[in-house]
Amino acid sequence: MSKKISITLIAVIIGVFVALMQGCGKKDEPVNDKSKDSGSTGNVNADLVKKDDKGTKVTLALKPKKGDILKYKMNAKTTSKEKSPMTGDKEMSSSQDINYYYTEEVNDVNSSGIITYKIKFDSINVLSSVSTSDSSVSMIYNSNIKDSVYAKPDFIQYNSIMNEEFYARVSPNGEITETYGLEKVYENMFKSLGDTLSADQKESLKESFGKDAIKAVLQQQFQMFPEKEVYQDSSWTRSYETQILIFPVRNILSYRLKDIKEENKQTLLIIDADLSVDFIQKELKEKQMSYKVEDVKTGGKGNIVFNLSKGCTALKETTTSIDLGMKISAGGQSVKTTQNVLTELKVELLSK
Repeated sequence: MSKKISITLIAVIIGVFVALMQGCGKKDEPVNDKSKDSGSTGNVNADLVKKDDKGTKVTLALKPKKGDILKYKMNAKTTSKEKSPMTGDKEMSSSQDINYYYTEEVNDVNSSGIITYKIKFDSINVLSSVSTSDSSVSMIYNSNIKDSVYAKPDFIQYNSIMNEEFYARVSPNGEITETYGLEKVYENMFKSLGDTLSADQKESLKESFGKDAIKAVLQQQFQMFPEKEVYQDSSWTRSYETQILIFPVRNILSYRLKDIKEENKQTLLIIDADLSVDFIQKELKEKQMSYKVEDVKTGGKGNIVFNLSKGCTALKETTTSIDLGMKISAGGQSVKTTQNVLTELKVELLSK
C-alpha cells in the first residue's frame, strides 16, 4: 500500500512541476502593477512592447518566424525519499535524471497566430537509481547505444519516438493545443512488442505513451502567458485545483515580469515564478481506509528568460518540492509515512 502511494505521489508531483513550468490554470488575475522605464526595444516584434504614462507594458505572446529552427536541451530530474513500514522504517531514496535533445522547426504561423512546429527528438538519455543505507541499484539508458538496457519495456516510448518527425500546434499564449502525426511512433511501439497486441491493447498503449504524454513533456518548454498586457515589475497569478494522492489541493502560481533587456538587438523578458499549494482537505476516508495529512510543506520557484523577438523560451529553470507526513489507518491499526519529492527542470535553447 505504501509503495503504491509513493509511486502515485511521484507522478502527481511531476504534474505539479509541469504546472509551474507551463502555468496552466483557470484564473488570470493581474495584480500589483508597478511599472518602470525599460529603454528601447528590438526591431522584431517591437509592436509587443509599448510605453504609456504608467511605464512599459508588454503583450506576452509567441510570434516566431516561419522557417525558424530551434534546438533545445531539456533536463528533468526527480529525487524522492520515503520512510515507512514498507521500507523497514529506513530511508529509501530514488532518482530519475532525463536529458532530452530535440529540434523544432516553425512549420507554419496562420492568420490567427496559431503556430505549427515540426518536432524531432534527436537524443534521450536516462539515469535512474534506487538506494538505501546498505544497497544501491542504478540503470543507464542512452538512445544512441543499442545495448541490453535499450530493449527493456521501460524505454519503448523513447526508442519509438527517436528521429521520427511529428507536429504540435501552439496558441500565441503558449498552450499546446494538439500534437499529431505520431502514426510512425505508434507503429514502432507495436513492432517492438512483436505486433501481438489486440486493438484495445494498442489503444491503451497509445493513451499511455502517446500524444498526451509527449504533450506534457513539451509543454514544459512553452510558458503560458496571460491574455492581458503586463507592465514591467508587475505580477499576475493563475490558480487551479488538482489532487495530491487522494487529497484535493489548490495550486497558486504567481509570476512577475522582473525585467526587460536588450541583447544583440533582441528583446529578452526576465520572469520570476513562485508556487504555493493549499490542501482543501487534509483528512479523507476511502472504503475501509482513512488518510490524514499530519505535516506538509510545499513550494516551488522558477526563473524564465523569454526571447520576445524570436518568440521562444531561451532559458527556464525551476524547482518544486513536497514534504509530506501522513497517517494511514484501517481496522484499528495505523502506520505513518514520510515522503519528500524534489523536482528540478532546466530548458535551454542551444541554437541562439
